[in-house]
Amino acid sequence: MMKIIRNISILLLIITAVIFILGCAGKSTELLAEDYKTMSNENILRYYYSLNDEIERQEKQSSPQFGIGIGSFGHGVGGGASVGTGGSGYTADDLRARRIDVRLELKRRNLNP
Repeated sequence: MMKIIRNISILLLIITAVIFILGCAGKSTELLAEDYKTMSNENILRYYYSLNDEIERQEKQSSPQFGIGIGSFGHGVGGGASVGTGGSGYTADDLRARRIDVRLELKRRNLNP
């Protein structure tokens, strides 16, 4: 019975780690999918600052890391999983390129962030 509970616990940890990794992947994708040319002046300024924040966040994070460990101590057996901050499929360079485009659009509209 303990072996089944242990296996279920390990499985839940792994599933949680995978969900966490997938959850981290969406922010940059959403930012790059936005059509900044159709945004109002207020929204394009917010978008510009969101790009800056995401670039900063990506520059601070390390590459994705995932680890699983199983060990025993005495009569007990334990398992665990760890996840580092995952990547998004887009790099800070991709976001910087978009930020330049947005900056040019802001200049065209005579807006200064």
